[in-house]
Amino acid sequence: MPNNLPSTPARRTSIKHVLAFIHLWVGIIFALPFIALGLTGSILMLNHDIPPLFGETQAPTAITKPVGDILAAAQRVVPEGVTPNIVMAPDHAGDPIVIRFNAARPSETPPQGGPPGAGARGPVVSIDPETLATTVNAPPAGSGPAAGGFNLQRLMHDLHGRLLIEGGIGRKIVGWLGVFMCFLGISGLVMWWPRGNAWASAFTFKFGKSALKTNRDMHGAVGIWGLVVFMVVSFSGAYLGFPQQIATFMDAAPMVRDQRGVQLPKVAPIEGETPATVDEAVALAQEKVPNTSLWSVIYPARPDAPFRVNLTRVDDSKPVRIAVFVDHFAKKVAEVRDPAALSGIDKFLISQRGLHVGAGYGVVWWALVFLSGFLPLVFTVTGITMWWLKRRNKKRMQAA
Repeated sequence: MPNNLPSTPARRTSIKHVLAFIHLWVGIIFALPFIALGLTGSILMLNHDIPPLFGETQAPTAITKPVGDILAAAQRVVPEGVTPNIVMAPDHAGDPIVIRFNAARPSETPPQGGPPGAGARGPVVSIDPETLATTVNAPPAGSGPAAGGFNLQRLMHDLHGRLLIEGGIGRKIVGWLGVFMCFLGISGLVMWWPRGNAWASAFTFKFGKSALKTNRDMHGAVGIWGLVVFMVVSFSGAYLGFPQQIATFMDAAPMVRDQRGVQLPKVAPIEGETPATVDEAVALAQEKVPNTSLWSVIYPARPDAPFRVNLTRVDDSKPVRIAVFVDHFAKKVAEVRDPAALSGIDKFLISQRGLHVGAGYGVVWWALVFLSGFLPLVFTVTGITMWWLKRRNKKRMQAA
């Protein structure tokens, strides 16, 4: 009996044609945003420490002075009415402690459910960790609608994180671009997959051939060598755009679903009781989680919000950040968010930010992530060149 059904290779070719069509137009339509995200990501990486090639990273810094004394020193040099937002340990040994204040806005309150420090930004004070000598810095450029001046790093950050679009919609658009890039990586792999004995040539390209073949070979070879990093960075970018949604879909732990600290434990005043001071809150946190050092303290942004005390514990020579929420009214720890208690999938999700920015995984990964920022530019140039050359050749054949 004759077999009239399409053969399997023909069916695969049909799928490849559909994928190629979608791959092409997704790449063309979103070429400029893809390029902007890639290049700004690499630029932002240059503003952070390049990890060492050999040896251990430096020991994590810590706040060793009482936070109350640090706050008192800072309050002597800031305007009246500002409220403390966050006290942060030095970035490196010898650097100052930094305390950020919220701007004085007596007629307004931060939005309910917003993260700590959601209000307008105020002055920033640098404090010597030994002498508590203070230096007042201006609020960061672009920190509010009335802020002036030009700040390149802030521009790069806003372009990379939200494409300069105000509100949460910008971050969501960037998240969708991460999803589209994941599709481009998968569809590109399907189209690249060699036939027969063409495997060796599929990983390389040579100049001197026709422009169409050179660009096609370069597009495929660069794509396959950079695929793993490209997919990791793209997925992590999508995750950072939709952390709650993806974490919920993957049934992650509550602390993973709320890495931005939006869903905070609620606290309330107790009649006749004096609230705990910031130093008492730190003591409660370190008593609950011993053998840790103080990394930062985030002050309550709302009347029903707790203190957030961020601690550092060294596990296997790597610093681990632990968030402890302290009910200063009841003088007890309300919640501990410790990565050590997470499952494998939770640790995978919580690692996405570090993977995305090339932090915490050594100089090789840092360099690969940095170079991956140029991949959208390479793909766009070679892809659009291929498309244009094919159109030109087709028109010539039709005219012949």
